[in-house]
Amino acid sequence: MNLSPPVGICPDMCPERERRERELQGRLNRYETLNAERTSRGRRGRGHPLADPAKTVKEYSRPAAGKELCSPKDLRPPAVLLNTIRYLLMALWGHTNDMGLAEVYSFTFDRLRAVRQDLTVQRARDQSGARVLEGSLGFLLCAPYMARELPAGSYDEVLHATQVRESFAELMECYKLGGRHPREAEFQALLLLYDLGNLDAMRRTLLLPCRVGDSPQVRLALAVSRAHLEGNWVRLFRLLRRLDCLQACAFYRHLSASRDWALRTLTHAYSNKHCRFPLGLLARLVAADDPGRVAEMCRTRGLALAPGEHKTVVFLRASFKDMGPERPGREVLLVEEKRGGRTWAEVMMGEEEEVVG
Repeated sequence: MNLSPPVGICPDMCPERERRERELQGRLNRYETLNAERTSRGRRGRGHPLADPAKTVKEYSRPAAGKELCSPKDLRPPAVLLNTIRYLLMALWGHTNDMGLAEVYSFTFDRLRAVRQDLTVQRARDQSGARVLEGSLGFLLCAPYMARELPAGSYDEVLHATQVRESFAELMECYKLGGRHPREAEFQALLLLYDLGNLDAMRRTLLLPCRVGDSPQVRLALAVSRAHLEGNWVRLFRLLRRLDCLQACAFYRHLSASRDWALRTLTHAYSNKHCRFPLGLLARLVAADDPGRVAEMCRTRGLALAPGEHKTVVFLRASFKDMGPERPGREVLLVEEKRGGRTWAEVMMGEEEEVVG
């Protein structure tokens, strides 16, 4: 029995067999068509748009009994997979202003699942495999911030988080096998920020080689994790200001809970009807974009705002309402300003934007 994994030989982003099949069945996404003219004939004789070989990307297919997923002609090698990611992010995702965000997110997410599927089938865990996973994770970490206002039907938070965790797990396996991985320190830090407070993740980080563990990215991520575990929310938000854009996106899902935790702590520490806490200072401490947003957070929790030239908060445990974290919103200070002049696609690809597959 041959137990060696198959080696992909497909030179295109989508195998020719699948491209022709989806063209005939009218299952092409509008981003994959050559033009709007209906020229091909389907099974019922109706015309369908032609596929553009330069734009058609292999779609994700669930493994099923009798379904062939291991044919070398249908598998893309790591170099093609990396070029596919570059196309999805740099050529497609970079034009979200001209397209519907929900549609382009759904398309990109599905095609990246197919990318990881091809990689997994081939068991590609060398440097080339790591680069593919790093590029994919760039999208998976940034997309939740951009998709924050999409309806539940357009963005499945649980499924997205599952893909993030599985991609990180496979990437860590690539790193364990050794070799040269220029972005290892960056992604070890991103994993810590995404899995905030995970003791196993912190323990693994402390056992990393010095060249990785002593890097500025990992040391900063460890400091953020320690501040969280120690309950030092003032230091936590001070450290968050030092994160770059991709790191801030990795932490983003914890931001609302961290602010809720800060308000709870202050309510217990300053619970006194005669005590006044400056609203502007509170906004700076929790790294909020403006005091008005923090004022609304206080009101929804039953905390009064004292009138005056400079608004202040009255923390009282008796009036505090347990509302839980708010739905994540736009973050200019902690996320968007850190993009600088880069596009979201460039943030997602990071150093990979200069790689030619």
